[in-house]
Amino acid sequence: MSKRDLTMDDVRAVMALQAERPERDTYKAVERLAGETCGFQLLTILKYVEKDAVVERLSSSDEKAYPIGGRKPLDKITMSHDVTGQGDIFLAADKAQVRAAFFDHELIFSLGITAIMNVPVRHAGRRLGTLNFCGEEGNYGAREQAIGRVLAGLLAPALLKAVGD
Repeated sequence: MSKRDLTMDDVRAVMALQAERPERDTYKAVERLAGETCGFQLLTILKYVEKDAVVERLSSSDEKAYPIGGRKPLDKITMSHDVTGQGDIFLAADKAQVRAAFFDHELIFSLGITAIMNVPVRHAGRRLGTLNFCGEEGNYGAREQAIGRVLAGLLAPALLKAVGD
């Protein structure tokens, strides 16, 4: 699959969309752009639910395997949670790293996923959630990380609303 560059027109379109449409439309627009610019086999958007010590899925490109509303306890995803909580991207670049980081690695592998890039969604120093790219080993380098940060930033207004003030 060939990847294209993320453009200012793409950014403007998402910004205009989220000003007028429900959050779900923003999630789908970011999903489309993520596929065209970075590639994935699974893309999920999670919000932090601090009071329950979980992350909750707001959007999923594969709702059968990873349904919307599904939750993961933070204590089971400590490696990626700690890194993204500090504002850094978490990258499990190969199958061994995915196995070490994710308790549900067998389901992940069954989908053909061998690399995961979790990009934090933040606002004013507060973690709101993550944009999670799941694909093949070697797919997520510096270019994809830079694009992932922009796409995650575009999600901040929607996730700010989802987690509440």
